[in-house]
Amino acid sequence: MILTTTFVCFCLASAFNYFRTRRQRLRITNLKGPFTWPLLGSMHKLLFLKPKNFFKRSAEYLAKYGTLSRCWAFHRLFLPLADLELARQILESEKHLETGSELMRDWLGDGVLMCQQDKWQHRHALISGLFRKENMDPLMELCRQQAEQVQQKLMEQADGSVLNAWKIVYPSILDLIVRTTCGFSPSEDYAKNLVDLTEIYRKRFLSLQSANRFSYWLSSPFMRRRQNKLIKKLNAEHKDLINRYRQDQQLKMKTSEGLVVDHSKPLPPQWHESLLQILLKNQDQELSDEEICAELNTCNYLGFLLCSSALSFALVSIARNPSVQQKCLEELRQAQIKDQACNLEKLPYLEAVVQETLRLYPPQVIVGRQLKHDFSYTHSVVGDAELPFGAEIYINLYELQRNESRYAKANHFQGDRFLDSPPELLSFSLGPRSCPARMFSIKLMKTLLAPTLTNFELLPYGNELRLDLRLVLGSSNGFQLALKPR
Repeated sequence: MILTTTFVCFCLASAFNYFRTRRQRLRITNLKGPFTWPLLGSMHKLLFLKPKNFFKRSAEYLAKYGTLSRCWAFHRLFLPLADLELARQILESEKHLETGSELMRDWLGDGVLMCQQDKWQHRHALISGLFRKENMDPLMELCRQQAEQVQQKLMEQADGSVLNAWKIVYPSILDLIVRTTCGFSPSEDYAKNLVDLTEIYRKRFLSLQSANRFSYWLSSPFMRRRQNKLIKKLNAEHKDLINRYRQDQQLKMKTSEGLVVDHSKPLPPQWHESLLQILLKNQDQELSDEEICAELNTCNYLGFLLCSSALSFALVSIARNPSVQQKCLEELRQAQIKDQACNLEKLPYLEAVVQETLRLYPPQVIVGRQLKHDFSYTHSVVGDAELPFGAEIYINLYELQRNESRYAKANHFQGDRFLDSPPELLSFSLGPRSCPARMFSIKLMKTLLAPTLTNFELLPYGNELRLDLRLVLGSSNGFQLALKPR
């Protein structure tokens, strides 16, 4: 009786799921994909997908089903994509801007990464204001100060022994990003909370426990409790800083009127305008404290994790390519002889090396879009058709930028690839939702790499990279190299 009831319920659920997704199925008949079981879909393809085997399984999947395919998981339609022709149409669309990312909703809230389409343009404009021309010079000075501290840390370990570049890079990047967004150098507690919270989400990525909110709530109560506790701590510090900024503005107004006010907790001195100040000065659409916290959390998370990953890969790539390192050194010495200092604008080869690193090792491997409307497209291989609303598109930048038909010797590191006729770089995405910090990120990396290459020889010691995907591109065995003072 129990088996019969179970079978009947399964058949009814399968039938309901089929009719629920029938419209979507009719619009993707031109797409290949793995076998779809009743109700379960192609869960067998996702069940054993882990951070360490992601790239192997991804390459096998693309080889079998093509660069545009479909994959069902219960009622959800996934469209893995590694085709530049279609990726460009989707990313450049003004109508389809929803990222569909729900994993980090509790932390990043309604920030620029996950806010609704009607809010996104305004938030993007506010963040872009942080990198306006008059604010870039103070930000670059901040980067130079951080580069000096990095050099001191590197000097302590420049004895020819193998080190993990990530452990040196990420604390400095975290400090720099928080000073850029919040206007203060993070305390030890703040930095630890940010790192610990990031690590929780990295563990949750590609985990069946985090397939949805209910399964995470049910299977990981202690991790969920710790996650929420860390979010509260970070937001408490943000709200305290927001109140201090507002009190500071009131103090200035009262002082101008001749009133004396005791201000016992002054703000930290700074030379640049922080993102927090820009958000508080915004008059067009006044943001709530929760929305401001969401933007600070989003920018701190993205800036810290993505820049740390990119810089670590750059150091290892340069160490593993001696000819590239030598050309960088020659360019730096010429720039110093002429200007007595490294002018970032006069380091085209180093910038090309940074871009080549980002091509081979894009920190943000997957760019997502969730369709709220049908998407009509044209394609030279699969023809003209529509992708149905509700579909979740996952663009694989790693595979896309290693396509041999688009990039000559795509899997080889070529430092001069982006010099004369630079190919398209998708690591910062394309279209209206592209990264507003693109130029700042490249300049940040150049600022930190220039003195490192001038002062140290990067040696290709240690084990090769073992790529894994835990929110961002990383290496399961660290970023191993050695240093020798020049």
